[in-house]
Amino acid sequence: MIETLPWEEVAGNPDKYIQLLEEKEVELQRDLYKVRQELRLVRQVQKQMQIANEWRATGIPEQRQPETDSDNAETTPAASGFQAAPRKTRIMRLMAQDPLRRWKALEVANALDEADKIKSVRVAADELARSGSLIKLPNAFYQYAPSQQP
Repeated sequence: MIETLPWEEVAGNPDKYIQLLEEKEVELQRDLYKVRQELRLVRQVQKQMQIANEWRATGIPEQRQPETDSDNAETTPAASGFQAAPRKTRIMRLMAQDPLRRWKALEVANALDEADKIKSVRVAADELARSGSLIKLPNAFYQYAPSQQP
């Protein structure tokens, strides 16, 4: 485009060309937005097609079963220590043992023998921090929050 600008006219009235080029830029941004939306949609279609092909080849996966720990936590005896109670309760019991210790979510998950469920442990710890039961410190450390009762 720069090759086609009439430079004598540009030099004589640069404001006119600034306005024209700004309008062109806005138009191109609108077009780019549309292209990005179409690209996002096509990628979603592609992903769904890949899932459909996988299901055709291997069958539809079984439905996930909910965790039963919280359903019968009150009725089953604690045979394996922390395992009988819901995750949040186990996190609180663990961290209350050493209230000054700073924990990473991975350390908590390992201590609860749930290293394969690190994301669930992190979510539970974040929820406990939001409720005030834990303190979330910089660099994603968690610490037991002592109760504020007099």
